[in-house]
Amino acid sequence: MEDSKQVASPGSPSDSSPIGDPELALLRERVAELDRLASIGQLTAGILHEIKNPLNFITNYARLSFDLIDEIESITVKFEDHPEYPELIDVLGMLKSNVTRIRENGERAERVILGMLAQTHSGSSNFELTELNTMLEEFTKLAYQGVRSGDKDFVVSLVFQLDPTVGKVLLAPYEFNRVILNLVLNACYAVNERRKKQIDGYKPTITVASQRSDDHIDVKIRDNGDGIPDEVKQKLFTPFFTTKPVGKGTGLGLSLSLQIVNELHKGSLSVESEPGNFTEFTINLPLN
Repeated sequence: MEDSKQVASPGSPSDSSPIGDPELALLRERVAELDRLASIGQLTAGILHEIKNPLNFITNYARLSFDLIDEIESITVKFEDHPEYPELIDVLGMLKSNVTRIRENGERAERVILGMLAQTHSGSSNFELTELNTMLEEFTKLAYQGVRSGDKDFVVSLVFQLDPTVGKVLLAPYEFNRVILNLVLNACYAVNERRKKQIDGYKPTITVASQRSDDHIDVKIRDNGDGIPDEVKQKLFTPFFTTKPVGKGTGLGLSLSLQIVNELHKGSLSVESEPGNFTEFTINLPLN
């Protein structure tokens, strides 16, 4: 008895080859890129853990050293009549200032590392009262330094217009800082691409602003890159959509940012752009 076999006609779906499909080929490239980024993420998490331990040691001993300087100052009061007492007080003052800077910058580095480590973990989002302006400044600079590490010719003017009345805001910090990183990295890419065109008088600039109102806070991230055409702007928040070449972006940053702002924080993320002039993303965070 012969096996029955179906022979597909040339026009049947079973004959269609996915290899020749440009959209599927592009999707495969994106998946390969995501797999590469996942591997890098695992390596980065290991490195961050290794850095965190000695950094904790530095900040803890900086705090202890500060307390010891206070004790020394209390002891030196007994030697006020000594001719070198004023010089000793000056030295102790400089030492205390140096230890304070070590502690402050160590704590800042700890915050950044904890924030980056949180990106490697999935799970429930914890909302905390967070110094929003501090987060905006730290993660904007972190994104810029990340771009500059791969292109030493890239220099951008970072302008901060931060409302001092913003204060602490209830948000999921480890998710929200991911939004800031995504938006600033996109802004860096935009101004860097325009810089490469060598336009006379062009100065790459990224402006980060915060403004508190009665019932919400606005965060604006603006760049003076080439802007975004209307037909591209309509697709910006679509997963896997990107205008960057393969290896430069996955097309997931803005769709993820939209989800974090709109769904997790019950706010809104919008974009305005004028081709040839600017692009500005606005995050609206409700205060209730």
